[in-house]
Amino acid sequence: MKWAIWAVVLVCGGSAALAWTDEGHEAIGAMADQLLAGTRAAAQVRGLLGNESLATASIWADSVKYRTNQWPEAIRFRVANPNHAAMHFTDIPFEEARYRDDSIGARPDDVVHAIDACILILRGKPDAQSVFNEVNQKIALRLLAHYVGDIHQPLHVGSGYLVGTKFIDPNGYGQGYEEDRGGNELFFGTNRLHLYWDLNAVRQAMAKRGVATPQAFAAKLLTQPAPLADISPLLDWPRDWASESLALSSKAHDVRILEEKRRGQPLHWQDAIAVADSKSFAGIHRVVHRHGGIANQEGGIPAGASIGGGVAGHRMSLSR
Repeated sequence: MKWAIWAVVLVCGGSAALAWTDEGHEAIGAMADQLLAGTRAAAQVRGLLGNESLATASIWADSVKYRTNQWPEAIRFRVANPNHAAMHFTDIPFEEARYRDDSIGARPDDVVHAIDACILILRGKPDAQSVFNEVNQKIALRLLAHYVGDIHQPLHVGSGYLVGTKFIDPNGYGQGYEEDRGGNELFFGTNRLHLYWDLNAVRQAMAKRGVATPQAFAAKLLTQPAPLADISPLLDWPRDWASESLALSSKAHDVRILEEKRRGQPLHWQDAIAVADSKSFAGIHRVVHRHGGIANQEGGIPAGASIGGGVAGHRMSLSR
């Protein structure tokens, strides 16, 4: 079986700047459920997940992060993968033009490499990856649906590095600096910048569309036209997505640092809201279509099938 077809579920990950409370992930998963209904891919998803929907599967990766969740499967995953919480993000300096494996902030087990690893497991090549231990295809599918959402949250990819109150690119800097941890150390009043993108942006986008549930949000998003498909190799996609989010992270970091405790006052807070909203409806659709492209390349959804659009993912604030 050609497991790359599973990447079709990344319909759930749409290229967006939203992400990433449960509502965001569940909307992504609900889009995938709706888009795949009646297809060969849907049957294969059911073969792995049984009665578990992709909307439910998309939040599994966050659920297992918290040690209050003690069901056996979660415990086994945490024990076998003790660094799992760090697999939801990477920390590339927002000044960089693209994601680079050799950049400060990149890691061999960051979200970019975690997505690659999930795809390899789903393709039946678990020995070709070195990120996960004891992860079967069912768990890889859940992780994949989640991580593709995470990588489209700008502050899951781009971080600010500071010397005093000034942002610097630490690559080649050669001196000491501090990191804002994906906006977790930047404050707008009493709110963390990261939490705004995780939570507020998603809920504002849902309210703007007049919907109250992830399923209704998914249905609204699926009315948008699909973009052109990505024809680049599948394992290149995570780096492309990270680079897109990195550019948005630069906009999200358009702040003036008021003091060295890194309490920031955004200069263009409304711009950040506009970026989040537009990306939640345009970018996602592009990625959704890309996943349809995977299926077409790998023998999944027929070339004439209709592939629609989507939403985004999430890293909980202070999850590191």
